[in-house]
Amino acid sequence: MIHCPKDRSINVTYIEASIDSVWQAVATPNGSNCYLTDRVDTTGNTDEPRVDDRLTLFYGDITNHAVVLEVEHKRRFVLADSYESMAPDGTVDPFLVRTEYTFEEEGEFTRLTLEVQGFANNTHGQWFRECLEMGWRRSLANLKSVLELGMDLRTELFSYPRLGVTNCTVNAEQSVVTGIGEGEGNYLLDVFPGGPAEEAGLRCGDVITAIGAVPVPDYRSFVRAISSYYGKKEPVEIEYCRDGQYCRVFADVSIDRMFTGLIEGTVDAQEQEQIRRKQMSSERSASGAIWRTNKEGATSHDGIYEAFNRAARGHEMGVWHVSGYGNDLSMGRG
Repeated sequence: MIHCPKDRSINVTYIEASIDSVWQAVATPNGSNCYLTDRVDTTGNTDEPRVDDRLTLFYGDITNHAVVLEVEHKRRFVLADSYESMAPDGTVDPFLVRTEYTFEEEGEFTRLTLEVQGFANNTHGQWFRECLEMGWRRSLANLKSVLELGMDLRTELFSYPRLGVTNCTVNAEQSVVTGIGEGEGNYLLDVFPGGPAEEAGLRCGDVITAIGAVPVPDYRSFVRAISSYYGKKEPVEIEYCRDGQYCRVFADVSIDRMFTGLIEGTVDAQEQEQIRRKQMSSERSASGAIWRTNKEGATSHDGIYEAFNRAARGHEMGVWHVSGYGNDLSMGRG
């Protein structure tokens, strides 16, 4: 990850493929379906994106309603994104950001820079930035695999086991409350009732400091550590701090689709999964309030609402439906 202001994240990937191939993969529905999405609907031409085109992108349990802001063929592609992410209790949280792709030829390689802007300067802005940055890191790794090796690994990349938590790197505010230094652990914002973490005794406000004896001072190291248990069945040792006391427990991690988000990316599949999650959450919690933390305010909306309004006032035309295969990212579930 490239260090940058907290309102954005930047990923850079070098792909041994022509700039035309990378452009097609990123900027067209068929290309996106080869490495990222299950399906893309567009109001425009499927082979040639234009400003104000409206896109609906389905990735497992996530839907993204996007508007094309800028197009410079094989140079820049900019979207106003409105992500709708389904939580394990079936509720849907919206997040608005601006996503810019920049393409540069460097010998036999194409340098692809992905910059996402619009994260708010608060705890949930930090949470969304950290999890989206890691999600894009995996998706870009899959793009590289598809174009260089012909292998779509999105299911393998995103089906790593989960604890059933929402977590972020300990920040200044949380450091004061917990006594853990900034960047020295993962603060648990939410713990899903009935999930692996809760069953192991973890709760909101705990700080996880190590997984399997591997220190996890930040969100990235947390995801790497938990991902190392892919395909394994043994319990995971969790070290955490609560009220100044360091503790150790073992958790049986889960690959249930409510945590991984790996469902078929269609409207019908999402509706059925939402019903399933709401039913399960009501059975596990008398109040039904599973994800108790309000994630509103995770993004700043300057200029993004205007893009959607402009597109809504634009031309109405038939919507092209372009289907892909597989599943993609699950945001922010540890």
